[in-house]
Amino acid sequence: MASPAEPLLSVRDLHTSFPIRSALLQRKVGAVQAVAGVSFDLAAGRTLGLVGESGSGKTTLARTVIGLEKPESGTVRFEGRDLLALSGAELRQSRRQIQMVFQDPYASLNPRLTVEQIISEAWRVHPGVVPRDRWPGEVKDLLARVGLNPDHADRYPHQFSGGQRQRVGIARALALRPRLVICDEAVSALDVSVRAQVLNLLADLRADLGLSYLFIAHDLSVVRHLCDDVAVMYLGKVVERGSREQVFTAPVHPYTQALLSAVPVTRPWAAPPRQEIILSGDIPSPVSPPSGCRFRTRCWKAQPRCASEEPALVDRLDEHPAACHFPELPSEVAA
Repeated sequence: MASPAEPLLSVRDLHTSFPIRSALLQRKVGAVQAVAGVSFDLAAGRTLGLVGESGSGKTTLARTVIGLEKPESGTVRFEGRDLLALSGAELRQSRRQIQMVFQDPYASLNPRLTVEQIISEAWRVHPGVVPRDRWPGEVKDLLARVGLNPDHADRYPHQFSGGQRQRVGIARALALRPRLVICDEAVSALDVSVRAQVLNLLADLRADLGLSYLFIAHDLSVVRHLCDDVAVMYLGKVVERGSREQVFTAPVHPYTQALLSAVPVTRPWAAPPRQEIILSGDIPSPVSPPSGCRFRTRCWKAQPRCASEEPALVDRLDEHPAACHFPELPSEVAA
C-alpha cells in the first residue's frame, strides 16, 4: 500500500515501441516509437486528463500502464509497487486494482454473453472478491449504480443503446472494486446529451467510491469539466503538464496553445477576441520522429536550437512544466 504522500500511480521514463519487420525474412527493420520517455504522477482521488492528436501515443500509454502492452524500459509504480517487476499472484492482485473502460462499448463487450455474465466474468477470473451466491445481487446493484435497470441483467449487448452499453462497460470495470479506472475515449462515441450523462456518472462514482481516473480524450471541454490535472502529448512525449487551471488559462507550449485555440466557444459574440492558430502539415511519423523538439516541424517559433537540442520538461516562465525552448504566455487564451 502506498504511503499517504506517495502518488497512487507513478510512471517514469516509459518507452513503448512496436517492431517493423521485413515481409521476406521477418527481420526487424525499424520500430514505431509510440511512447518515448513519458513520466507523470497521479494522486489518489484525482483525475488526470491525457490529451493530444490521434497518433500521439495516448492509448498505447494507457495500455502499457494496465499491462496490455510490454514496455521497452521505464517503471510503472502502483501503490508503491513496480508493476513491471511483479509476476504471478502479486501481479494479478495489483492489476485487479486497475480497470479500463474502452472507447467502443460494443466492440469491448462479448455479444454472446448476457450483461450478468459479462460483469460476473471478472469474479471468475479473480475468485474471492464476491462470493458465488451473491453474484446475481451484486450484478443488479452495479447496474443500478450506473443508472441501468437491474431487471435487464439477462439482456445481451445488442439490446442496449450506445450510452447504455458504455454504462455496462463501466459496471464491469467497477466489479473488481478498483482504485484506478483508465477511460480511453470513453465518451467520444456517444451523443452529446448521453456524453454529459456519462461524464456526470463518472464524477459521481469518483466522489462516492474514491476512484482515480486516467482520462484520455480529444474533447478539451470534456477534460476541463472532469479532470483535475492535464498532460498534453505529442508524438509519444508529454510536452506540457499541470493543473487544469494552469494548462487552460496559462498554456506556455505552442502545441497546447494551438489545441486550445481550436476549442469552440459557446457564445462567440460575448467572448473576447482570440487568435486562431492553424497548424500546417500532419503529425510526423513515429517511425522516424524529428530530431530535437518533435513539434518543431509544425511550430511557428522553431529555431535552429529546436532541431539540435531536445527541450526538457521543466517549469517554464514560473508556471508549470513544458518542453519548449521558447515558451510564451498567450495574450488571448480560450475561455
